[in-house]
Amino acid sequence: MKITEAALRYKNTVVALTIMVFLGGLIAYFTIPKEATPSLEIPLFTVQTVYPGVSPKDVETLLTKPLETEIQTISGIEKLSSVSNEGFSSVTVQFEPSVSIDEAYQKVRDKVDTAKLKFPSDVKEPKITELDFSEFPILNVNLGANYSLLRLKEVADDLKEEIEGIPGILSVDISGALEQEVQVEGDLTAMSAYNVTFSDVTQAIQQENANIPGGKVQISESNYLVRTDGQILNPSDLENIIVKMPIAQAGQLPPGPIYLRDVAKVSMGIKERKSY
Repeated sequence: MKITEAALRYKNTVVALTIMVFLGGLIAYFTIPKEATPSLEIPLFTVQTVYPGVSPKDVETLLTKPLETEIQTISGIEKLSSVSNEGFSSVTVQFEPSVSIDEAYQKVRDKVDTAKLKFPSDVKEPKITELDFSEFPILNVNLGANYSLLRLKEVADDLKEEIEGIPGILSVDISGALEQEVQVEGDLTAMSAYNVTFSDVTQAIQQENANIPGGKVQISESNYLVRTDGQILNPSDLENIIVKMPIAQAGQLPPGPIYLRDVAKVSMGIKERKSY
């Protein structure tokens, strides 16, 4: 009863304090900055590893299991789950909220580096992704028209540039669209006759389709950069790439060069769709 008696005895002081607390809360409510989508930091990471052409069972044995064995030794893990698909492994690690994100990331990175020693040599580099709510899409735009899918892709590209120009937009992604690509189809009969391998074709395209820097040339007081512009812009120009130069036999004239058009067919095609 002493608190009640003191409050009644000094009622003016109690009323003044109540008004001060109310006004302070009111001022704080209007002055403290508020966000509609505040930044949330959750210590959750995904380790994604690609091993093309491998069955889900082998992916689990060769990739997923070694990763889980190493990662589960980390302290502070709240949940550990994994998915093994054809040629792809995904391991999700969720830490307790009290764990620092930077510390958790470093621990996962160290364990992934240890697990990599048990991977086959042709496995691609694992990718560690942190859950970031700021990268989640805030708007999905669906496009549909009486156009071909390739024309619709051009419209989507134009719209993407317009949206990216809006202040505050971090990024814009397009999914489900058709993309063109240059396809080189080897003629097995011709390649066998010319003694040309797929490796010869791949290396020739990689070496010829490149811009090569040539240093600089000084003329008077000016320096000029020199380069060999070899990047192929027209797919039909690929047919003129020299794939192989046969060695002349003793006492014979040197044979002519073997062009890509002699052993393969070059055409414009559609890239394999990965989303719809």
